[in-house]
Amino acid sequence: MRALVLGATGHIGAHVVRALLAAGHQVRAAYRSEGVLFLLDGLSVERVRMDLDTLEGLAQALDGCAWVFHAAGYYPRFSERRDRAIARGIMTTRRILAALRKARPQRVVFTSSAATIQRVPGRLATEQDPEPWPLITWRPVYATVKIAMEHEVRRAAAEGLPVVIVNPSVCIGEYDAHPFSGRAVLLFARGRMPFYVDHTLNAVYTGDVGVGHVRAAERGAVGERYLLASRNLALRELAALVAEAAGVAPPRIRLPYRVVLAAACASEAVACLTRTEPLLARQIVHSARAGQWLDRSKAQRELALPQTPIEEAVRRALTWFREHGYLLQ
Repeated sequence: MRALVLGATGHIGAHVVRALLAAGHQVRAAYRSEGVLFLLDGLSVERVRMDLDTLEGLAQALDGCAWVFHAAGYYPRFSERRDRAIARGIMTTRRILAALRKARPQRVVFTSSAATIQRVPGRLATEQDPEPWPLITWRPVYATVKIAMEHEVRRAAAEGLPVVIVNPSVCIGEYDAHPFSGRAVLLFARGRMPFYVDHTLNAVYTGDVGVGHVRAAERGAVGERYLLASRNLALRELAALVAEAAGVAPPRIRLPYRVVLAAACASEAVACLTRTEPLLARQIVHSARAGQWLDRSKAQRELALPQTPIEEAVRRALTWFREHGYLLQ
């Protein structure tokens, strides 16, 4: 197959590109900025530059591609107003879906997020537990935008677009040039975070997520969602794994939620003054308070999703961060 990967220089997209090549497919890698184009160095791919905000270059990129992987979904910044972020996420998704309907690929794989899955007390959450849209309860901006975007994709699938939705959990691995999930790994690896909060999460090796995308195109059911997940663990446990791999002391002080929220507010204030991303954002703290444990069985059963140990995922992430100078920042 010839496959188009939108967001080929993103953390997940870079792994999707490599999984496609490993499976013997031809890859057209779409990117927006040349700043992280080095992530494709040495790979036998066709590179195309395009802008998903204006859709400039999208029609040409889609031409001749049987599969399309949309791993370049809009990510709201912490400083964006909630209503504008939601509207932008919906608008950009609708425009891309319209272009896909016109191009008529055989299969579309849409990268969503496990943040679109409800927290379910007393059991593991599954693909059958999506957050409703419109929302009934408050969710952080990031999760809200992802839920709204996924709703648009599900509607397109109901109208005939051959799309499969994948929902990765917290991704840990190489090629994380603009760390999002990897930000916590870096904090604990640098030994600058002696604190932790009570939080449960699911972590997965990003390389397995890349393979999961390809298998979703090969054998996933149209209109279905698949949780690309692996190990449920407490944040303290993840911090200990990172600290051990990095050779630093693990965090030992548990902070109450209100203290962490205050620290996030201060971090955002500093970020506004310096025009940078905050070290800790309030939406991350809000998400951490709820926690989430996920059931990976559907993706294992239907997609044969690999299950690389999280210890290995952490090791690979730290090796890549170290080689590219992130641990020195």
